[in-house]
Amino acid sequence: MTPEQQKDIDNALLAYWTSRDEARIVQERKGKSDQGARAGATAGGHLDRVAQLFANVCIAAGVPKEKVYYKAPKDDPNRKSHAKMLTMPGYFRPTKSWDLVVYHEKTPIVVLELKSQNGPSYGNNANNRVEEALGSAVDLAAAHRAGLLSVRPWTGYVFVVEDDERSRYGNRGLGNVGPAGVDPVFTTWSYIGRLSLVCKRLVAEQHYHAAWTVATSRPSCPAGIDADVESRKKSCPQYTIDKKNPPATHKEHEFGWNEPDPEGLGYVQFVTAMTAAIGEYYPVVPATGLPDIST
Repeated sequence: MTPEQQKDIDNALLAYWTSRDEARIVQERKGKSDQGARAGATAGGHLDRVAQLFANVCIAAGVPKEKVYYKAPKDDPNRKSHAKMLTMPGYFRPTKSWDLVVYHEKTPIVVLELKSQNGPSYGNNANNRVEEALGSAVDLAAAHRAGLLSVRPWTGYVFVVEDDERSRYGNRGLGNVGPAGVDPVFTTWSYIGRLSLVCKRLVAEQHYHAAWTVATSRPSCPAGIDADVESRKKSCPQYTIDKKNPPATHKEHEFGWNEPDPEGLGYVQFVTAMTAAIGEYYPVVPATGLPDIST
């Protein structure tokens, strides 16, 4: 990974956290009912910088700006009203809105789905993300087979998961296991590990062409600087939950990120695969690095 790529990811993921905090503050001032981390999530827009990150990759790969549609941040100079251009036909449902769509003429050739999962609640939410990922991919593939799309777009799946005491904790989220048992791989994995495995299997089963999983830690406590212990227990994933090692402690927050599987689900591999797919429609002249407009 180049220093420029590292910086781009830093900026996108830091904005992921700060935009959530800003949204939460706005909702609290308006007296909305959502509290804590949920307020930032329901306000939306927290993945806009990540969408912008990949839009810039597409443009750098030779796609004209006017052919790249994405859920852009408010200050993005390429921001435009394009809800319809992000909407793809479905087979089991009428339509599905994606987070980024690249066109060649009027044909969608690249689509991205961006998802995230934050603490402190992971169990049911993690399962919901799996169902959503499968549903979107199966629906799009069926729409293509039904002739609703002239070509099957290259599909990418991006998953941002919080890196904290709970998501790193092993053997989580199994619940009650029935008599048929469970895949042994899930019995000792953390939530981060499970979600990384999900993405690997989504690609292996050809539901998506590529996936990027990234774990990131938040720069500040969602409960607030002066929160008491009970408030932190309810809303802060950095509050230690291991009952075998009392007393519980609240670890300091520090922004950062890491790739759970850099070799199989890394950013570089993801961008390389997406760029190759784009190159089939927007070839680049190797000597100049500029789009080939001779044809």
